[in-house]
Amino acid sequence: MTQNIENDQNGPVAFVNIFTLKPGKLDEFIALQKINLDRSIGNVPGWRGSRLHRAIDGDTAIMISTFDTVADHQRVHQTQGFAEHIAKVGPLIEGVTPAYYQVVHEVTQA
Repeated sequence: MTQNIENDQNGPVAFVNIFTLKPGKLDEFIALQKINLDRSIGNVPGWRGSRLHRAIDGDTAIMISTFDTVADHQRVHQTQGFAEHIAKVGPLIEGVTPAYYQVVHEVTQA
């Protein structure tokens, strides 16, 4: 199935983080991210969900989180819970590349 999707400027929006982890820290990072994501279910207004991927090379992870709007995502970053999570995962991260994206075309198999 092919579908062209026109999005409003406000959403929905995907926030993509590409994490480069310190050597040997990928598994610990993944475990902490999974705990945080599981805790977020039903507790983060405007959050539609996330997918966490690990690179086969063992050095990077990508998380794609979908929100109703950019403002919904930014609001999460102002919470105490997010600050506590960053305090845990921050020391494991060597670098991160974040960006917002909107769907412009989608192909799915029926």
